[in-house]
Amino acid sequence: MADLCGFDKAWIGKCRNRRPCAEHAEAKCESCGSLATRSCDETGQFACGAPLCGDCDHRTFSDGTNGGVGFNAAPCTPGTKRHVRKSEQTEKPWYERKEPSDAR
Repeated sequence: MADLCGFDKAWIGKCRNRRPCAEHAEAKCESCGSLATRSCDETGQFACGAPLCGDCDHRTFSDGTNGGVGFNAAPCTPGTKRHVRKSEQTEKPWYERKEPSDAR
């Protein structure tokens, strides 16, 4: 079993092709260019599916979303990408944000 590809396919699981897997052996991270180990599992209308390494993630936008349905409701500002290094993520997703206290 150790000679299986192991690339983590979003919402599917680990690739069970034998190494070297022609589909994933040359996959590069869309964010940083390193060897990709998984596909992005963020969902909009569909799963994103972009190849990513373990250090990169889908960008969280200022409204706390991943870009909305189809990932295009929140366009990237010039000079930014849809995927970033985890250490460069500046926003928290909506479900991790504290709600303002009720002022009643």
